[in-house]
Amino acid sequence: MHNKLIELSKTELSTSSWQKATIIGSVWGAFEIVAGSILHNFAIPTVAGIVLSALGVFVMVSGARVFGGKGIFWRSALVCAALKTVSPSPVILSPMIGITLEGFLMEFGVLALGQNIAGFILGGGLALLSVLGFKLVRLIMIYGSDIVTAYQSVFTLSFSDNFLQSNGYLLPILLLTLFFVAIGAMAAYSGYFGGNTIKERFEGQSIMLLPTDNSYKPKVVHGYKGGIGFLLFHIIWLTVFVTLKGIIPTYYWLWGGVIYILLSVFRYGRIRKLISRPTFWIVILSVSLISTFFIQIGKNGSLTFNQDFLIYSFTIFLRATVVIIAFACINIELKSKGVSRHFQNSMFTPLANSYAQAHEALPSLISTFKQERHRILKPLPIVELMYSHFTNSNQTNQQHIFIISAERMGGKTTFMMKVIELLKNSGIEFNGFVAEGLVDESGKRIGFNLLNVKTNSSIPLCDKVSTQWEQYGSYFFNPKAVEEGNRILSETKENEIVFIDEIGIFELEGKLWANAFTKLLSKSNNQLVMSVRKDFLKPISDKWNLSNPKVIDVNRTNPTELVLLLTAENE
Repeated sequence: MHNKLIELSKTELSTSSWQKATIIGSVWGAFEIVAGSILHNFAIPTVAGIVLSALGVFVMVSGARVFGGKGIFWRSALVCAALKTVSPSPVILSPMIGITLEGFLMEFGVLALGQNIAGFILGGGLALLSVLGFKLVRLIMIYGSDIVTAYQSVFTLSFSDNFLQSNGYLLPILLLTLFFVAIGAMAAYSGYFGGNTIKERFEGQSIMLLPTDNSYKPKVVHGYKGGIGFLLFHIIWLTVFVTLKGIIPTYYWLWGGVIYILLSVFRYGRIRKLISRPTFWIVILSVSLISTFFIQIGKNGSLTFNQDFLIYSFTIFLRATVVIIAFACINIELKSKGVSRHFQNSMFTPLANSYAQAHEALPSLISTFKQERHRILKPLPIVELMYSHFTNSNQTNQQHIFIISAERMGGKTTFMMKVIELLKNSGIEFNGFVAEGLVDESGKRIGFNLLNVKTNSSIPLCDKVSTQWEQYGSYFFNPKAVEEGNRILSETKENEIVFIDEIGIFELEGKLWANAFTKLLSKSNNQLVMSVRKDFLKPISDKWNLSNPKVIDVNRTNPTELVLLLTAENE
């Protein structure tokens, strides 16, 4: 990503709300994808939705404080919603609608009270309230107004007081409303002051973005062709089906639903897979029977298992089945090639360009988040690190940077080890690590160990067989070694020479040592000695604004010469 970045001044950035939306939306999208997968693993969807929405508000408000501008909330929401199409989850329609609603309600709050803390708090409260509202609307859409009648019947049966019988059902809704608004307000409040902190730390840095390409063509990895016609058919059919309930004879309405289910099953393999799961039918059937039970008790005061009970239950059951399958079909079409092609329409050019930029940035942002995922409930450091992907410091202490350079397997690590050995008797303190290469009997590279140059202790870093570790490229990396390497870089003393072997493609993608290296550049005056392959010299220099590092070619320089340079700088 970073070798394609262009630098934008604050003035240029202020002229494009879509460019700001690219930054905020891509960071928000990374939270949705990574945090979403973590939270949904706990199998508590409602809690996951609340946490993700609160994190979305935090990202939006902090981004507004860092970058400023008008109209960035709804734009960043559209960018984030568009990124859901690359999410591994098969369910994308509901999150896309929910994210878009959050952005527009956030925008409404700011329009009502201004771009100040009051406006952000109002917008945050409304954004979180949309989570509750959307869930209620979705339930009613799936099960119809019968679910509301069943809910009211619960309170009619539970209370003897006439007022509570008539209005008691509103109390839980009111309490939930206050709860969601309070969560949103707190997220906005935290984002406001967190954004101010990030803005102060970014002072003096330029904003970097991928260049806009007006000839953008979406990258579609899915094989299903689909088309806008199929998408519109499912949307129109769903609308008509839900609307016609109670208007046309029940017999025709039921048969229309059955025919739609059969057509969907015939066309889509994913629908066949969906309905093959017993839990799909168990949940719908359970809700249908329980709803009918409470409705009949509420209306008649007693329960009778007769033909009317069965017809009523089947009506709710069929409606829920049709609506859920229609949503699934819309999800499939949204990810299809045919629908993606419509992003090339000039009407969608600004969103398409922002999506392309955000899509390019997403892998690096996701990698950063994965390394910092233990901080998910304290998101400020993660957000700052992600925003730093779009900044370029002009304050790097470049006179302290030495780059040992060679081709791949050209002796960079060996050269660095000789320098370290020569420094051991100099009295100069040093820290860092080198990646010791491991080879098999035939001389083929099979992995690396991470050697702590200060303590001389080592730990397996990566190999090609430990599939339980995290894979980067052709190697599987030991999470404990990655954590140890980042710890070493973060705990270096001010007067130590720091060795890093090496900075390369993974760091350009925001992986391995990228975050710790960025912090080291911005916070310390340490002398840095790092190894870099020749073909990565320019991309790394561009990424970290290393305009004049001292490049040491291992084929033209003796280790003693570098030691003399290092000791001269320490005097």
